[in-house]
Amino acid sequence: MLRVISLVIGLSFFSTLSVSSSPALAWGDTLIKCKIKGVGVRNFKLEDGIWSDKVWERKNNTDWKEWCPETDKQNMKIGGDELICMVAGKKHRDMLIWGRTIINFEEPSWEMRYRFAKVGQAYVDSAPGGRETATCKIWDD
Repeated sequence: MLRVISLVIGLSFFSTLSVSSSPALAWGDTLIKCKIKGVGVRNFKLEDGIWSDKVWERKNNTDWKEWCPETDKQNMKIGGDELICMVAGKKHRDMLIWGRTIINFEEPSWEMRYRFAKVGQAYVDSAPGGRETATCKIWDD
């Protein structure tokens, strides 16, 4: 029983260290590089771990930041091999959008579909048809 407790405490300490550390590329992490039209190159990294569902994003030569952090306007879902960022009323390119961004790390792809409206308008005033895609590939850092 004491061994089980010490094992659980050790694992929780180890997971605390891994969560608080910077998102440097670790062995087993998956990194894809996507060229998004009108935006440029973005790097996405999926952390490898038992309970990990963190995805990190960076522009070239910048620090990693969390992709799709949980807020009142967005949240992340996991479905199969895809990670989906759902947004509602978020500012994007001088407009408000409602939609989703999907990243697939198995078959590298990035896709964004959304409804859009002018800043100050509501969802009922939004128009469908916003769509962006990217060319992606697995990358070795």
